[in-house]
Amino acid sequence: MTTIEILEELQSKYFVHPETFDFFKKRAEYGFTKAYFDVPISEARESNLRSSKLFSGSVDFDGTTKELNIPSKDVKDGIPVTIYKPTTCRNDPSIFVYFHGGGNCVGSRAGVDTVCKILSRDSGCIVVNVEYRLAPEFKFPSNHDDVLCVVQWVRGHKEELGGSSRSTVGVGGDSAGGRLAAVVCHEEQGIDYQILVYPSVDSTHSSPAHEEFIRGPVLTKQLIDWFIGNYFPNESDKTSLRGSPLQNNTESFSKLPPALVIVADIDPLRDNAIMYHEKMKSCGASSELLLVQGVVHAFFTMPGHFKECCKKPIDRCIQFIKEHS
Repeated sequence: MTTIEILEELQSKYFVHPETFDFFKKRAEYGFTKAYFDVPISEARESNLRSSKLFSGSVDFDGTTKELNIPSKDVKDGIPVTIYKPTTCRNDPSIFVYFHGGGNCVGSRAGVDTVCKILSRDSGCIVVNVEYRLAPEFKFPSNHDDVLCVVQWVRGHKEELGGSSRSTVGVGGDSAGGRLAAVVCHEEQGIDYQILVYPSVDSTHSSPAHEEFIRGPVLTKQLIDWFIGNYFPNESDKTSLRGSPLQNNTESFSKLPPALVIVADIDPLRDNAIMYHEKMKSCGASSELLLVQGVVHAFFTMPGHFKECCKKPIDRCIQFIKEHS
């Protein structure tokens, strides 16, 4: 079945937004017909970046953009980041560290540049957009080590980034990046807030939604298995606390910072993300869930195309950052 046919079939149960239908029609027109697992990894990454740039759109950003390499014991030349500081920056601006998605194998900070600029510009915060190491060249837990290194450095160098000693520090990310952000909050005490966008919080990928959306759209079982196979060197890694942060105990969940969890309705990651939100609440942490109807996985970082669907979740992210600044 084609993706359009799958969506038409899903309409018997779900509302499918016209922007979602149009997205897949345009992808076909632009020639995105090959699956990542059918091409070399370099080609998969090029395809991902091309798609991201086509559908994320561009925005005016009145401020400074700076490239920096964060010192790391694991990465010789440091971990590359892009720092966005808007002219609307507050006196004690929050610093929001963002981790892109892409199944730990594809994706880049360039692919989420537009979203990071919007969040920075409209919330008045400083955004740090992180380029962590990818599989299969760098297996689990390399990217976890990278993002934790960046967050720890940011917390110790707020003034150098344009903030102050009073600046709050939040973390966030989409999909695999959402898992990275979730894990950081379990491991690094004192993070002020977290924004998890359709996070992958259970790498066993066992939930009703995974069975329901086995053919996709976007995340098919075959693609998820390819991501998992490239990323985890050992079967036991999938159920580790870094591989599946949903498995953390009540005590760890009770210490988590306030969270905003954004979930796509037509997404195999939906159920586990909702479970993560519910577990935070049941353990005494503050968590807000925003379930976006009619959209598929990956919509959030493509506001150039998903103009209507992205408005509410992005606006809520902006307000959430302001509330914790």
